[in-house]
Amino acid sequence: MSDSNIEILRKESFLIIIENSIGSKMFNSMFVRLKDSGAVTDILNDGEFSCAFYVSSVLMLLRVIEKPRATVLKLKEVIVNDSNWQTVEVDTIEPGDVIFYVKTKFKDGTSNAHVGLALSKGEVVSTDHRVKKVAKHPVDYRPIEAVFRYTAW
Repeated sequence: MSDSNIEILRKESFLIIIENSIGSKMFNSMFVRLKDSGAVTDILNDGEFSCAFYVSSVLMLLRVIEKPRATVLKLKEVIVNDSNWQTVEVDTIEPGDVIFYVKTKFKDGTSNAHVGLALSKGEVVSTDHRVKKVAKHPVDYRPIEAVFRYTAW
């Protein structure tokens, strides 16, 4: 079958990629070289801080964004500044929506934001820092800050 005879269904592919990514450790690391010292480091700390990299990598695979991002803040900036995304209400979550969670403060005093991809109205897929892999969990397991839907499939 020639390429001219097919049409890639980006949204359908996106949704199955989300489902099939569960259990993966593929997004646990992003190595960078620090310009000042030349040191090489894994800025995601073997999956501890990998949620934005996971979400942005999946979005990049389907050409929704240009490159992956390592932080929730940078990913959110990209989405907010792209007219192909719209903010939607929490009670209208659909598969594929990007869900940003309120920053959580941990017992050790650190805090971090979180992002995931809706698998269904009640489930989200993101990385889990405790098991250090992509995992499925209830959409409301943390307070939700914002939900965005891509509109240019």
